[in-house]
Formats: sequence, structure tokens, C-alpha cells
Amino acid sequence: MLKRKASDAIIWSTLDQFVQQGLFFATSLILARLVTPEEYGTVALLQLFTAIATVFIDGGLSSALIQKKQSTQADESTVFWFNIAVGTLMSLVLFIFAPLVASFYSIPVLVPLTRVISLQLFLGACNSVQGTLFSKKLDFRIILKIGLLTNLASSCVGIVMAWKGFGVWALVGQTTTFSVAQTLITWRFSKWRPTWQFQTASFKSLFNFGGFLFLAGLLDAIYSRFYTLVIGRLYGALELGIYNRAEGTKQLPVGMLTVILSRVAFPIFSQTSQDIPKLLNGFRLSIRTVMFVTLPVMLGIVVVAKPLILTLFGRAWGEAVPLLRILALGGILWPLHVLNLSILKALGESKKFIKVEMAKKCVGLLLLLAGTRFGLVGMAYATVISSVFSFIFNAYYSGQLLGYGAWRQVVDFSPSLFCSLIMSSVVGYFATLINRPPIIELTLLTIVGIGIYLIFVKSLLVREFNEILSLLNARTRAVG
Repeated sequence: MLKRKASDAIIWSTLDQFVQQGLFFATSLILARLVTPEEYGTVALLQLFTAIATVFIDGGLSSALIQKKQSTQADESTVFWFNIAVGTLMSLVLFIFAPLVASFYSIPVLVPLTRVISLQLFLGACNSVQGTLFSKKLDFRIILKIGLLTNLASSCVGIVMAWKGFGVWALVGQTTTFSVAQTLITWRFSKWRPTWQFQTASFKSLFNFGGFLFLAGLLDAIYSRFYTLVIGRLYGALELGIYNRAEGTKQLPVGMLTVILSRVAFPIFSQTSQDIPKLLNGFRLSIRTVMFVTLPVMLGIVVVAKPLILTLFGRAWGEAVPLLRILALGGILWPLHVLNLSILKALGESKKFIKVEMAKKCVGLLLLLAGTRFGLVGMAYATVISSVFSFIFNAYYSGQLLGYGAWRQVVDFSPSLFCSLIMSSVVGYFATLINRPPIIELTLLTIVGIGIYLIFVKSLLVREFNEILSLLNARTRAVG
């Protein structure tokens, strides 16, 4: 029953991410030709501040609700009113200190931009509990509907505003419309409503677990968006726009996998946390399956970065090509971070979770600061090195708790790695022989890459290929 439920959740979550990310990506392709890299970079300057505020709003309590087997109405209402209170506070803080943000970057337009974006923090707090409950119940059909309608509304507003020449305000209009639409539509689909109660006992119980995740989330927000502060301050909005485009392109496939994993893995791992053998089997299957997909995609991006950027975004974004090649290498291990951390959360090991986060974020920030001496390329290489250290740190406790550390995980996905390296080498060689327009080159190299990868994994009888086929066949028969 749990395996069937997990399979359904993965399928619907995957479909949701394909729809949402597909709409978002299609919109970004259009906006990239209507909005300049500098305007993109101007909005990206605020990502660090909004990311930190969002972590404060949640306080780690959403994960605590998912981890708790039977949450009560009092628990859920307590989290809701906490989110509303902190969301209001964070919105006011960002609104008041908007002039200081603009002064720090020496960009006056950031004052009104920051104040408009600050309102999105309050709106996000209004629907966080409903979204958490949908995830806990693995009800990704509803999440798909909400995401589809929300992205359609925000995409239309952003494109029309950009076409009318609103520039940077088109990007803000898109994100603001997203926040408003998401709140309204989520409340329309959700039957859950808060009651007028805030129980201190519930808050303490949830925060005992979620508090450590809050600290980990805060560290992650600072670390993952710290580059916006450094690049914006040292180099400017144009350079940040270029770097952010490379980061966003890399993050599209790996981010999609990450969201699917974080949505499904944590709830499923939590439900099997009392059965260690079953938990370990599910963990290993997840590792093999996700790396079967991640490795060829990310190594493929490394070798087709130039025609990919030029085809999708145009020559104005050509400086993002070398950055994308480097950042894609760092993205290879990203899904493994999510899976290993989901194990810690599922087992209720929030103290170990924060220890891991503190260790790898400290190392990562030091590497990032060291990379600034070598410009944007140096910062990109710093993220690759940091990703390797993060994997070792993340897998440390998996080895202690389940006997499944970093080396065993590498051994499990090594067949996929071998096939992906061969594929990328062949595609890279073909890329030196092809002298065609970017879209034709990208198409040819993609076809060659897919064909070579499938031939190798099929001929070598890679276990993951058979596991994925079995899963698809089982779901097809079930639907039939």
C-alpha cells in the first residue's frame, strides 16, 4: 500500500513539476528577450533578503508538521498564526529598511521594488500551512492544479508588462501576481481553516524538532543566496544577471528533481522510519534512480552549454556559457544532498541535521569568499568544490545510522556515472565537428546524447533502467 502511494505521489509530483517548471521556463525564455540582463540582476539583488525572511516565517514548523505522525487542529492553527505574525513582521522590516538596501547597492529604484516585494512575504505566510498539509497527505493532484493556475496568471502578467516596456517592474509584477494568485487559489482548494487558538505546548513540541531545521534553513538561505550579495556589491547588477541566468538554467533540471524528492522522500521516509531495512531499501532505490537521470542531464548540459544558452536566451546572454558549464558540474550531486538530509529529518535527528548544515555551510562560504579573488568563474568553481564537501558531510550520518555512507552511495550509482561519462565524451567530440546554427546544433547533440546513453545502459543491463521500466509498466497497468 505504501509503495503504491509513493509511486502515485512521485508520478503526480513529477507531473506537477514538469507543468510548473515548463510554464516558468517558457515564460523566462520570452522575458529574456524583452528584459535586459541588468534588469534581471536588479531584481536578483533582493533574493538574499527575501530568502532569509521566508525562513523566519516558517521557522522549521512546516517540516515538524510533516514529521509528526498525527498533527492536531491545534498544532496546525498554532503554526498558521505563528506564520502570519512573523510574515507581517518580516514584511514591515523589509518595507522600512528598503532605503538602506538601495543605498548598499547604490541603486535608487530598489526602494520601491523592495517595498512591493515585501508584501509577498505576508502573502506567502497566508497559505503555507495548507500547502504543507497537501504535501503531508501526498495530495499532489491539488498542488498541480494550484501551480498550473498560479503560473498561468503570473506568466501572462509578466509577459504583457515586459512587452509594454515596464522592464524591471515586469519581473516584480510577475512575482507579485504569483503570490496573490497562489494565496487565493490555495484557499479555494483547501478545506482546512485555522481556528482561533495558539497553544504554547503545541508550539514548543513542534519547535523542539523544527527549531533545528529553522537554523539549518537560515544557514542554507544565507549560503545559497550569498553570491547575490557579493556579486551585486563587487561587480554590479549586470554581472549578477549573467551569473543568475547560468545558475537558473543549471537549477531548472536539478531543481525539478530536488523539489520532487523533497516533497515525496521526506513524507515517505517518515512513514517507514520505524522499519530500518525498508527505509534503507527505499533510500538505495532513490539514489540509483535519481542519479540515473541526473548524471546524463547535468553532464549533457556541460557539453551543450553554448548552443543551449544561445538558442534559449539569445546572444545577449552569451557570457553565461562558461559559468553554466562549471555550475552544472556542481549540480550533479544536488539530489543526493536532498535524499541524505531527508533521512535525517525522517529519523527525527534534527540535531545531527543542524551539525551537518553548519559544517558544510561554513566550508562553502569560505570557498565562495576565496573564489571572489578569481571573479565569477572562481566563484562558480567554488560551488563545485563545495558540493563535493557537502555530499561527504551529508552522507556521514547516513553511514552511521544506516551503514550507507558516501562510498556505498557512489558505488550504487557508478554504472550510471560510467555511461554518462562515455555519453558526454562522445557528444563533446561531435560538438567540435558541428558548425551549424545553435538550434540545429543543440538538437543534433541532444539526439546523439540520448541515443548513446540509452544504448550503453541497455547493453550493460544497468539496474536502474530496469527499475524505471518496471515502475512505468506497473503504473501503466494500474491506470489501464
